[in-house]
Amino acid sequence: MKRRTLLAGIGAVAALGATAPYRALALEASAAESHVQSAVREVLDIVQGSGDAKAKAAKLKSVMESRAAMPQIARFAAGQAWRDMSDAQQGSYSNAFSHFLSTVYARRFQGYAGETISVQGVVDESRKGSLVRSTVTQPSGAPIVVEWLVTDRPGRVVIADIVIEGVSLLLTQRDEVAGMLRAHGGDVDKLIADLNSA
Repeated sequence: MKRRTLLAGIGAVAALGATAPYRALALEASAAESHVQSAVREVLDIVQGSGDAKAKAAKLKSVMESRAAMPQIARFAAGQAWRDMSDAQQGSYSNAFSHFLSTVYARRFQGYAGETISVQGVVDESRKGSLVRSTVTQPSGAPIVVEWLVTDRPGRVVIADIVIEGVSLLLTQRDEVAGMLRAHGGDVDKLIADLNSA
């Protein structure tokens, strides 16, 4: 399996947004580490479990809603377009975005080939939150360093971003949505339909 398959899927669970307007309150390192470990276990249970991509998408969506603040994720990914949406469009877009992420990454899970993830410590990032460091070991290929930014600013512990080999998955997702929107000439309703068609 390509290295991006499992990692991108896990990124979907965690893509809250490091640049979202959140700052950690008094998050303990142990809480941040435990949250990442739990999220990883839940995703791997889906990946390794039975069922087709559609069934796994529904399970993944539940994990995403539990482990990340999906409305904020969607808002960040929409960028400037969010401000131009009506309330109804914002709601429809947020639902479509959640569907899109869970469906796309569940399909990628079908190529899972036995990667494992080990957590290796937590670094205090002050106002940003806690950075949980981990390594993904592949059956073949070099290990991959993955860093998880965790915050409790929304009133619960959430993963704010995942950085894989220096690349933020949150920012990558924002670029993807922007590209889809450009392809539809800035038409939000067409973007929503495109996300729902995934």
